[in-house]
Amino acid sequence: MVKNGNGDFIELATISLFREDNRFVSSTITDVQGEFILADVSPGSYSIRIDHLLYAAYESESLIKIAGRTLNLPDIMLTENVSELDEVVLVDQKEFIQVKADKIVFNVASSPSASGSNGLDLLKVAPGITVDFDNSISLLGKDNVQVYLNGVQSRLAGSDLVNFLQSLTSDTVESIEIISNPGAQYEAEGTGGIINIRLKKSVARGLNGNVTSSFTKGEEYRYSNNVVLNLGGSKLQTRLDVTQSHNNSLRIFDDRIQQNNAVLFGLSRENQIQDGFNIGLGLESQISEKHYVGLEGRAIFNDTENRLVNFTDIFTVEPPEFTEILFSRVQAKGNSANYLFNGFHLWNFEDESSITTNISFGTYNSDQITLQPNTYFETDGTTVINTEDSRFDADTKINLWSVKTDYQKSWETVSLSTGFKYAQVKTDNSFNFFNFENSTPVFDPTQSNDFTYTENVTAAYANLNFKISEHLSLNTGLRMEHTESRGQLFSEVETANNDVSRSYTDFFPSLGLSFDDQEKHSFSLGIGRRITRPVYQDLNPFERPNSQLVIWKGNPFLNPNYIMNYQGSYAYKQKFVLTAYYSETTDFFSRIVEITGEETSQIIPRNMEKATNLGASLSVPLKLTEKWDVLLFGNLFQETFKGDVESTFIDLSNWQWDYRIQNIISLPSDFLLDITFTQRSRWIWRGSVYIKGTEGLSFGIRKDFFDKKLQLRITGADILRTESDLPYTSDYGGIDLDGVYTADNRRFGMGLTYNFGGSKTESKRKKGALDEELKRIQD
Repeated sequence: MVKNGNGDFIELATISLFREDNRFVSSTITDVQGEFILADVSPGSYSIRIDHLLYAAYESESLIKIAGRTLNLPDIMLTENVSELDEVVLVDQKEFIQVKADKIVFNVASSPSASGSNGLDLLKVAPGITVDFDNSISLLGKDNVQVYLNGVQSRLAGSDLVNFLQSLTSDTVESIEIISNPGAQYEAEGTGGIINIRLKKSVARGLNGNVTSSFTKGEEYRYSNNVVLNLGGSKLQTRLDVTQSHNNSLRIFDDRIQQNNAVLFGLSRENQIQDGFNIGLGLESQISEKHYVGLEGRAIFNDTENRLVNFTDIFTVEPPEFTEILFSRVQAKGNSANYLFNGFHLWNFEDESSITTNISFGTYNSDQITLQPNTYFETDGTTVINTEDSRFDADTKINLWSVKTDYQKSWETVSLSTGFKYAQVKTDNSFNFFNFENSTPVFDPTQSNDFTYTENVTAAYANLNFKISEHLSLNTGLRMEHTESRGQLFSEVETANNDVSRSYTDFFPSLGLSFDDQEKHSFSLGIGRRITRPVYQDLNPFERPNSQLVIWKGNPFLNPNYIMNYQGSYAYKQKFVLTAYYSETTDFFSRIVEITGEETSQIIPRNMEKATNLGASLSVPLKLTEKWDVLLFGNLFQETFKGDVESTFIDLSNWQWDYRIQNIISLPSDFLLDITFTQRSRWIWRGSVYIKGTEGLSFGIRKDFFDKKLQLRITGADILRTESDLPYTSDYGGIDLDGVYTADNRRFGMGLTYNFGGSKTESKRKKGALDEELKRIQD
């Protein structure tokens, strides 16, 4: 039964039942004795939510197991709201980090220190996620992570994915779901796992929304402004959100490179400036008792500007002599437009089965003009030896679409999910190179090219969950994917690899065994296989200059890599969670630096023989006092990289650890303080470069005003400036490298959010105010 703090029964509280995948099942209300009954519930795992006008919302902390018998729950106590309002304002204050059986959930909306950053910055502070110098993302030490938005795969990679993430603002993000070992129902793409970014949604009726503005300042400044409008009714809910943002990211490299008889001392400073708009429109509707439909569209527009200045002092080893100075610059301007559309239809049947159909479309267009003036000076720094200026224009077009259908059916002890998907990606990339003659750009066809890439993936899967006993369950799955791809290079320069086609079929099994005593202890074991296909930028075999001394070159024969994941976890009261894991990746992607001349080198993606990852993570929530909560999250693992890469043998091994201590403190006058300390040991970048460990301290202060209509946030990141300078070293393939990478990580800022609108309702009702809205919640 449901009671309040005085032990009185609570009547007319709405009881909502959700499946383990967060799908709404049914609802009811409590009687005058605070009792409720949910009838005809199939065996499985569920969670319960309780809502009432006068009390704070309640959510069950752990899953409730129902096994074909009557289940009597212990008494549930609700806490009173501080004030009575004539409008329903739904506040779902969740734990900052939730560790579940299949994923870690970082609740961004609950963190005071998360305001004022972009989507890429959010990933840098999420538990278990690492973002490297070149903005590649790894999860628990594993690369090639797939990024989803609201459960839909983004299909972007490389610089396109970075631009997409930077266009998102933390103030529009509800949570980040971190799935390190996905099952057969997920895409097999992504050997590193899945990161699903969920944007905020409103379930209140009527017209409501919020306006948010945030600003941060380090060496450079960033800001964003966001407006969200929701219009909800009993059968239809619509949403519009618009975000305008400005990002200025600073990167500084100060390094020494020795190769052959040359030593290069370089100092470069790069500003990556982005101004953008992110516009989303969504619609969800219950068109009948069994049918639900939804449409979602998003448009992202960005104007970008890169400014890089580099000074390189060039020496010879024998004899030791200072020979010349290279002064080079990069001035790049461009714009991009990204459109994403997704529609779904859910059909529920009376026999505990359902069919969900999703259709997705996307297009991405970008163009960039880059000027690269280079001047060689005598050692006095003023006498010009020669000048080599160039310009290149790069245009990219990506079109993608996919359709998938999933069927789910539940019996007393068995549940089935099966589905089919077809996806197609087409890219068209042009690279036009110009030399300067008498200050006039002259097209050079020998250094220009067009590259097209087409990829078609057909997939089918089946997943069976067996309820062996009241406490033990077995999950088995198998996914099949067939891939057809073709990359074509069009250039005046004859190449032996200008047309590369592939056709291959792979099978991805998954197996999971879980035990839950329904009281304190639960265990799970899992195994799964996944794939990562090369991104189109890495397959383009043409050379592209980064500077006069370093060029980028693609590899059309880059093979996909495969991973086997093994994972086990133990949870105590679904709060203290220990996870152990091992993975082995074959044909690991690594961007290798190779010597091409006395002073020049190239960066090229190569397949490394194998990479392994063995480790464990621990999550411990502590309540030190009534007003002081602490969350500890730690990760310890050993990573190895081994293989013969173009006659260069690499064999690296490194023990790595990281942890975060997050303190959530309730201060007088309803201030909420978040203080987080993180530390990370030495790690390996690109499978070949050692990076020194770091530690950092950040904070956030949050205060609500005017009955939670207005919220003020003050934030500080890397306040001791201990995460901004990262020394690195490497020695392989005849290249000896060491230096320091400096990022603009120490930042201070503030943000404001104003909530408006609401949903007026009567205190007496036969159905809960959320009944219809909850039926529309689909994950």
